[in-house]
Parts: sequence; structure tokens; C-alpha cells
Amino acid sequence: NAEAKLVWFDGHSDYGHSFEVFAQKWPDAVTPKTSLLILGDARTNYRALSLPSLRSVVRHARRAYWLNPEPRREWGSGDSMAYRYGEVIEMVECRNVAQLTDFVGRLLPV
Repeated sequence: NAEAKLVWFDGHSDYGHSFEVFAQKWPDAVTPKTSLLILGDARTNYRALSLPSLRSVVRHARRAYWLNPEPRREWGSGDSMAYRYGEVIEMVECRNVAQLTDFVGRLLPV
């Protein structure tokens, strides 16, 4: 958490800043062999989205998914930028074991 710089001094997460830091510090960490998985509610606390940084990381990954624990009906409410981030990376509602099982089942051959 400290290394990723996801949480600011005020205790609120900042996805945009963490995407920028990741893209700057570890530009070669994501390759065509990488599966990228982001976990979180996509709430920005009214901070910058940094879509170009996220887009850059996603573009280099073989696969990229964002598992969001909030109900889809709340995406876009308040400071939720799930739909905006969903324009760059596949956003998946994942609130329980059944949804996680469905997601993993989509990825693995049967």
C-alpha cells in the first residue's frame, strides 16, 4: 500500500495517482504475458482519474480486469468513476463468491 501510494495522508484512496506512479516507476512490469487484475470500488474521492496512465498499463497487458465490490447500480453515483474506468478496462461486479466463481469460470477452460 505504501509503495503503491494508493492512500493519501487524509486516508482516502487515489486510484489516479496510483496509476500514474505505477506507470512511471514500473513501466516494464506489465507485458503481453501479464494478466492485470485491479480490485476496488473505483471511487476517486473526487481526484483525477488518470485515464491515460491506466490506458497505457492496460494496453500492455494480455488481459485486464477490474473487480468492483459495489453493486453495478451504484456505479456512477457520487464519486464512483466505474463507468469511466470501464471505458478503459473491463469492469466486473464482484461482491460475493458466486460472482467470483462466475468470473473465474469465464477465464478458465472447462
